[in-house]
Amino acid sequence: MKKLIAAAVLALAVPAASVYAADTGANDKTVAAAKELMAVMNMRAVTQASLQQMSQQLPGMMRQMMQVAIDSKKLSPEQARKALADMEKTLPSTVAAMNKTLSDSKMLEELEAETVAIYARNFTEDEMKQVIAFYRSPVGAKMLTKMPQLMQESMQASQKVVLPRMAKMIEGMAAELGK
Repeated sequence: MKKLIAAAVLALAVPAASVYAADTGANDKTVAAAKELMAVMNMRAVTQASLQQMSQQLPGMMRQMMQVAIDSKKLSPEQARKALADMEKTLPSTVAAMNKTLSDSKMLEELEAETVAIYARNFTEDEMKQVIAFYRSPVGAKMLTKMPQLMQESMQASQKVVLPRMAKMIEGMAAELGK
């Protein structure tokens, strides 16, 4: 009986929590404008493309992070080869698990609901209508078309700039721990 009650409470609490999480405090017209903006921006497809790019970059990022970890631990060449080989063995299953998580349609719906809430909290209905008008213009349409490419190039630039600094930070932390 206690399990049944607990299950009932949980069944009621989970939907309530998700409704609360997406609650904007905004009026219906503002929320509707945010939803229209998401549609005009083709946000679901953009999000899917971004997640797919992240998924494609995951193996390279994991290899880079492993190399940084190996370098910071100052492993012997044999230990380094073994660590890399072990990582390569687990890489396909890790990437598959990540792809499964990133392609979950319920997750995309939740992200969209949260994004609508964020926009509705931060922009008025009128402001969103102006942004919608921009994205329907030729320049706005070009912006939307170029956005995935811009995001990919920005992500690559971020990795180029951030990863060497992360490597130095990890080396410094490893040196401190070794003292």
